[in-house]
Amino acid sequence: MSPSKFVAAALLAVTVAVPMSAARKSDPNSLDAVIRKVQEVQKATKTLQAEFRQEKELALLSKPEVSTGTFTFSRPSNVLWQYEAPKRVRMLIANGMLTTYYPDLNKAEQVDVKRYQDRIFKYMGATGAIDELSQYFDFTFIDNAASPTWTLDLNPKSRVVAKRVKHIRLAIDKKTYLTTKVEYTEGDGDITRYEFTNIKVNQPVEQGRFSLNLPPTVRVEQMKIQ
Repeated sequence: MSPSKFVAAALLAVTVAVPMSAARKSDPNSLDAVIRKVQEVQKATKTLQAEFRQEKELALLSKPEVSTGTFTFSRPSNVLWQYEAPKRVRMLIANGMLTTYYPDLNKAEQVDVKRYQDRIFKYMGATGAIDELSQYFDFTFIDNAASPTWTLDLNPKSRVVAKRVKHIRLAIDKKTYLTTKVEYTEGDGDITRYEFTNIKVNQPVEQGRFSLNLPPTVRVEQMKIQ
């Protein structure tokens, strides 16, 4: 995954604070009520740990590419994705730097993401995301009584946005108000899906976990987001 695509993935994976509609506020299952509860959960979340399954459908591949691993977040600004299979990859955002480490290749890539970091963690904290997202996307809220999740479909309002993101779909758990699935379709038609399981909220996370401690023999390449 390129640095620019990872930043996009990071933004989408944590974006669960979404615009409100004209739904009835008295209805506990209305979009307004759900979003208010989601925001409450977000604001109370100091740490988040989960296992994830990533599935990518690419035009050049005959079948989906599946990866699995773990995700860890610690407020205010640490995120670690650990891909374990089929290839080992570590993606860490800490101190304004995104480091992607490939242990089996003995190489790493670094890119400065300070100008994106505030946006990423603003969404995590549900501050300011509502008005910002509503400028670019229209929303469809689906409440299927038989489903354990609410579904939120985001469709771009303009062709400019659609060139980068054609569609986003979020699944929000009805009991925990946490996002359990994220699907986004890029402008070129490639689809990426994330499913989060074994989610742990506000359990202790050692800060040393957010240090890759690269071996001295690792070749580090400085990258730029295009």
